[in-house]
Amino acid sequence: MSRIVLMVMVMVLPQVFMADPNATYPNVTYTPHRVIPSSSIVFIKEKHGNLTFRESIKELISAMEQTMIEDHVMYLSGEDPRSSLNDRVSTGINSPNSINQAIAYVELMMMNYGFEVEAHEYRDDYGPNVISTLRGTSLPDELVILGAHLDDRPYTGRAPGANDDGSGSSALLSMAETIHNQKSSFKRTLVFEHYTGEEQGLRGSRAIAAKRSADGDDVKAQIQQDMTAVQLSGDPVGLAFVRDANAVDLTLTDYVQKVAEQYKDDELTLYDRVLSGSSCCSDHQSYKENGFASVGLIEPRGYSGDPQYHRVGDVVDRAEFNTLQATLSARVVLAAAADLAELNS
Repeated sequence: MSRIVLMVMVMVLPQVFMADPNATYPNVTYTPHRVIPSSSIVFIKEKHGNLTFRESIKELISAMEQTMIEDHVMYLSGEDPRSSLNDRVSTGINSPNSINQAIAYVELMMMNYGFEVEAHEYRDDYGPNVISTLRGTSLPDELVILGAHLDDRPYTGRAPGANDDGSGSSALLSMAETIHNQKSSFKRTLVFEHYTGEEQGLRGSRAIAAKRSADGDDVKAQIQQDMTAVQLSGDPVGLAFVRDANAVDLTLTDYVQKVAEQYKDDELTLYDRVLSGSSCCSDHQSYKENGFASVGLIEPRGYSGDPQYHRVGDVVDRAEFNTLQATLSARVVLAAAADLAELNS
């Protein structure tokens, strides 16, 4: 999740890459460029009128295992012995232990899962977005996009970013792994987007969303997961929907929430909006700005509710980090994607 405020850490580890502390980071004020076209509005309304439970979707999402997310997020946070990641700062392209290693990992995993993978370069000084595509069988020009941001912060010291947004990035990898294992296909094209530059003002997602708008891409939906793993003491396992009309499409959000209610595990509590903390801002906003319907999903206490938010302590190995919550959240997102992209039986 991106914020305007620069957080300064008191702990600096030796031989750790640090981004330029004097760099400027623009705010994420809503900047509309294009309205959602009538064809997309009709599509969403038709989906509302034809929502049905499908056992095949339930079987697909039930195949996603908690260990999948655990494995991927431990690698991205640098806690896995196989990983030498110190951070995933977007401007860390000259460090072997920063964003390029994370990008290479995502690219390798997504290719292993049968996706077409490309690097979307948008700035020379930033690591690229990773765009992974599974072509639809009968409606390949219609896109359903799932997003998360791969980069992290702070700008001094180690930046593990397990929750922000290792949780969302790992969820995408786990969903792709599940689809691959189950040999699933869809009528519409599924696109998994791992963005960089989110922490500097949604730069990566704004670049790809603007490109899709300019190219006339038929994006039916974009669903963003950003920070889904932290469960504070006394709170149930939960997932919340962003309700900022400047950042998401509320009609599509209502529909995805209905789908989530149909397929969710009994242990997962869904919230119509965040209980506390901030619900601004993440990459779903970039798609809304560019005329595409989007949905934002987050843990119930919002982007600022994590006590280790943008801190060196944002790791998996802590009391608040709950991979079960991240897994159950990812399952309902996969259910929504399977419904919107139309899972082939």
